[in-house]
Amino acid sequence: MDTEAEIRELKRRVCDLEGAVNVLAGQMRNVQPILSDMREDANRRFDTTSQLMEGIARRLDTMNTQIWSLRDDLPALIAETLDRRPGESRQ
Repeated sequence: MDTEAEIRELKRRVCDLEGAVNVLAGQMRNVQPILSDMREDANRRFDTTSQLMEGIARRLDTMNTQIWSLRDDLPALIAETLDRRPGESRQ
């Protein structure tokens, strides 16, 4: 193969590569806004989930406090109930 043919072949291959790069660049331009929208949507969903989890944690803390309070009050409630006899009214 002569030098001119090799140069033409290399130019053709460079043009093919440039075309492929241009196609990929165009596709990436189309994908970038979609990825940006997905990121914003994911952030919004994580924020919402975080807020819900904080609410659940507050409710569990309240329930925990109430259960411990019941645990402390339960012996007195049982003793009071056992001390009362049927037919007696509470004073």
